[in-house]
Formats: sequence, C-alpha cells, structure tokens
Amino acid sequence: MQTKPDLRSPASRALDLSRAFWWVGLISILLQVGLGAAAAALVSTSRSNLVLDEPPVQGIGIGIFWAMCGGVLLLVAIANALRYIRISQRLRRLDLEQHPKASALVRLLRVGIVLGLVGALVTLVGAEVSIATLMSQAETTSALANAQGFARILNLQVVAANLHLVAAHFAGLTLSLGLYDWFRRQ
Repeated sequence: MQTKPDLRSPASRALDLSRAFWWVGLISILLQVGLGAAAAALVSTSRSNLVLDEPPVQGIGIGIFWAMCGGVLLLVAIANALRYIRISQRLRRLDLEQHPKASALVRLLRVGIVLGLVGALVTLVGAEVSIATLMSQAETTSALANAQGFARILNLQVVAANLHLVAAHFAGLTLSLGLYDWFRRQ
C-alpha cells in the first residue's frame, strides 16, 4: 500500500502542529489544574484534621507524603504543558528558521510522557499505602471509625487525594502520548 505524498507547504504543516500543541497544552493544563486543585483541597483538609481532630490512623501520614510528592510532580507536569503552548506560539511564526527542531519537540513530548508515568506511579504508591494502612487496622473498629461506627473522613480523604492525582497524571500522560503519536505520523 502506498502512502500519499504530503502536498502541503511546510508553513501549513507547522500551523497544524501549532494547533495540536496549543489544544493539547490547554486541555492538559485545565484537566491537571482542576484535578490537582481537588487533590490539594483534600490534602489540606486532611492535614487540618490531623491537628484539630481526633488522632488519625497510624501510618496515614505516609499517604499524605506520597500525595504531596505527586502534587509536586503534577506542578512540573503543568509547567511542561505550558511549554506546549509556548512551542505552539513559536510554530506560528512565519520565519521557518525560528521553529523548534523536530528532535526538540519529540524530547518535550517524552518529558511529558515520563512525568505522567512517574507521577502516576508515585501517587498510586500513595493510594496503595493508604489503603493498606486502613485495611491493616480494620480489625479494630475504633481505629477506623468514630463512636457511631462511621469511617473517619480523614482516612478516606488521603486515599481520594491520591486517586485524584493519579487521574491528573493519567490525563497528562494520555494527552502527551496522543500528541506524540500524531506527531510521529506527520
């Protein structure tokens, strides 16, 4: 099967690439900031519960630590998504000499992919550690529940924060992989 030759001009291809980088950068930023803000709200309220409320389950602090590590990686991933938008602006210039090289674009996309993978791994570890801590202490009702038998919200907030961060990293990873695949086919 033969492939059709690309009859578009280099400027037209650069404009298509610019649009793709702009949209992926914008969607990535919006999704990651939204999910990251939700996770930050959960972690901050769980940290205030550590100070103001009854003592938490032993070991839940490690889940908070991994959530904060995932949050830091998410901030780096958001900064990388901002670079996508800056690259899209450079690709819109008429002077083709000022456009970034293909190798620089591939390197930028690979950084986004690695950030998504590492961030998802870190926050998954945090979620798993938090769940394991909760399950290991489930034998005693007082360790997980208050006097009425309801699970303490603090314990669940840490797990939810880690899962929100996993979703944010997954969104960035998926968008970077999609753009990388599209770019390689161009």
